[in-house]
Amino acid sequence: MIRRWVADLALGMRLALGGGGARTALVRLTLTAVGVGLGVAVLLTATSVPHLLGARDDRASARVLAPGTAAEGVDPVHAVTRNDEFRGRGLQGVLVQLTGPHPPAAPGVARLPGPGEAVLSPALAELLRSPDGELLRSRLSQRVIGTIGDAGLTGPNELFFYIGSDTVAQQPDTVLVGRFGYETSRRPLSSLELLLVVVGATTCLVPVFVFVVTSTRLAAAARDRRLAALRLVGADRGQVHRIAAGEALLGSFAGLLAGLALFQLIRVLVPAITVDAFRGGLFGTDVVPDWRLGVPALLALPLLACAAAVVALRPVVIEPLGVERRGTRSRRKLAWRLFPAVTGGALLLTGLGGDGAGAGNPAVIVGVVLVLTAVPLVLPWVVERVAGLLGGGSPAWLLAVRRLQLDSATAAHLVSGVAVVLAGSIALQGVYDRAESERPVPRQIRVLATYYATSVADGDAFAAAFHALPGLSGVPVRTGALLDTAAGDRVPAVVESCPALRARARLADCRDGEVYAAATLADRVPEQGDHVWFSEVRRARAIDRPQWTLPEVHRVPVYGDGGLELLVTPGALATVSGVGLTVNATLPTADPDLVERVRNVVGWNGSVDSLGTGRDGTSALITRVLSVGSVLVLLFVAGSLLVAAWEQLRERRRSLAALAANGAGRGVLARSLVWQLAIPVAVAVVVAVPAGLALDWLVLTFVVHRPMAADVPSIALLTATAIAAVLFVTALTLPALWRTTNLENLREE
Repeated sequence: MIRRWVADLALGMRLALGGGGARTALVRLTLTAVGVGLGVAVLLTATSVPHLLGARDDRASARVLAPGTAAEGVDPVHAVTRNDEFRGRGLQGVLVQLTGPHPPAAPGVARLPGPGEAVLSPALAELLRSPDGELLRSRLSQRVIGTIGDAGLTGPNELFFYIGSDTVAQQPDTVLVGRFGYETSRRPLSSLELLLVVVGATTCLVPVFVFVVTSTRLAAAARDRRLAALRLVGADRGQVHRIAAGEALLGSFAGLLAGLALFQLIRVLVPAITVDAFRGGLFGTDVVPDWRLGVPALLALPLLACAAAVVALRPVVIEPLGVERRGTRSRRKLAWRLFPAVTGGALLLTGLGGDGAGAGNPAVIVGVVLVLTAVPLVLPWVVERVAGLLGGGSPAWLLAVRRLQLDSATAAHLVSGVAVVLAGSIALQGVYDRAESERPVPRQIRVLATYYATSVADGDAFAAAFHALPGLSGVPVRTGALLDTAAGDRVPAVVESCPALRARARLADCRDGEVYAAATLADRVPEQGDHVWFSEVRRARAIDRPQWTLPEVHRVPVYGDGGLELLVTPGALATVSGVGLTVNATLPTADPDLVERVRNVVGWNGSVDSLGTGRDGTSALITRVLSVGSVLVLLFVAGSLLVAAWEQLRERRRSLAALAANGAGRGVLARSLVWQLAIPVAVAVVVAVPAGLALDWLVLTFVVHRPMAADVPSIALLTATAIAAVLFVTALTLPALWRTTNLENLREE
């Protein structure tokens, strides 16, 4: 029995290679391989995401500063991390100050830089050499002694640096590092973030399986004629099914090889991606499928192809003298097609878990998959009913309607991928909008420059350079510090000139060199002669010797918000060294070039942050990756639709040529082709939009317990995009239509 089954499968493979003529068979096999190959490439890429993210996190953790005692023979370094940006691109790095000739090894770096030296990532070095990096050169003017290897970068396009300096130990947030590399904890995804991942991944993967099934059914009419010929020479029904499975099996194997080749091409092209969505780009070596997910998916594809080929024969009666289709006499049943939707809805209606792990519950994932899977199952039934209700009209309309009435399943399968993407995108957009609506309303967008000064003169020099920039002469600059007392209290201090202090606290008498405090601080402020430390400096450098001995502290009336600050005039700190002052300046959102000049003035002794524009990094990354994924899946669906449409034209070339020979103009045939896709697309929109809204309502209301708010403009935009994609694909098939209507296609040899 096994030998007979193997022989039948082998015969099916031989027919797939030579049945109907070598050229025709090759075209048919190529189309099937392309369809399955696209699905394989997408599946392999999708199963590579866990390894990709894990490898990025591992490399990021390997360069984290690890405070503590260095190993024997290793000289620790003073280091501080700096997070900056340049023209919207993230710019990160580490400032280091060596304490000996044997510093700890940093990943990807041959030697840590000394004072006036720098080690840059390849992308950052290239940016500095280009005209676009002109404003950045003053910030990175050190001598470049090398580049950072892949082991020290999260991506090939990341802007990262190590800069050597002899003042790092004086920075307020400096740590003494004995090694690089630290196990960092990861924040778990919130329910809405996890829901974004679940809905987005399902939206991307379900169309792949839909098209893999569709690809194995290409050239079905020619296959049925070959099977009828086999019945004529004595094959029974079981052999016919096994031979059909063999044909699909060869196409799926060819698709596996094509998909593996396409996946390797994707790995080669991945490092060229420079969009900000991937925050520094991706290494092609990180795109490695998870065998626990990839191997079962690849093994399932041939089985899925065989099953689809056998199931496709159910509405067909293949007899020795011909092929009869029962589709026009036996209407499709709706009950079993609704079963996945009902089951998925029931799983989501249980409200599994509320605000905690509900979105990650396997039952929720299965529910989302079932609801989206129901869309391509219900669509053929609806298309069949709509086609049966359509009446007369123009010749192009009549040709299209008659074609749909004879074979509505093919048209429904062509647009089912579009319907799934549309439904999933609507649900995804709803979850995204809800996640965005729960973020705090940002305050007025502005830029905050913070400079860490080691003396009053240093802070005054920064203020002068800041005010020298165009348009910033009137922007106030404020200097402050945190003071630790011997009793363990921490007191905030403001360092300003007497005119500024008079305006702040309404001082009747102010003299430079004096210190003032409000009456409310009487029980917290140390007395004259007491010792204090500058908090950040003491923490960073473990200083035991007091840094400042307070002069007489004058009491002043309560002012402003209660006078919770110590008021210090610059003269009081004139002779104090190694202080830790924070100089802040806030300016409204300005010209990007001006912001970069502010960054250059601050240098690496501070930071420049844009306030009011920040988003959670995890949510932003998920959203951007899913946005890119949605675009890629839409392109995949459009490509699969194009492949299937070309195959349909090739299979119908004789009937189309006969219509042209009998007087049907090419314009009529072109319009009929448009109608043949436009009608199913309209039906797909009618099915997909309610399905997407229903899924959005289910996951928000019963899984994460959030109210639903339909974004009509976004839904309209998604719908228009899907329709435009189908119409664009139809336009691309017109040249093939002109060739198909050539009268040479009527020749029979």
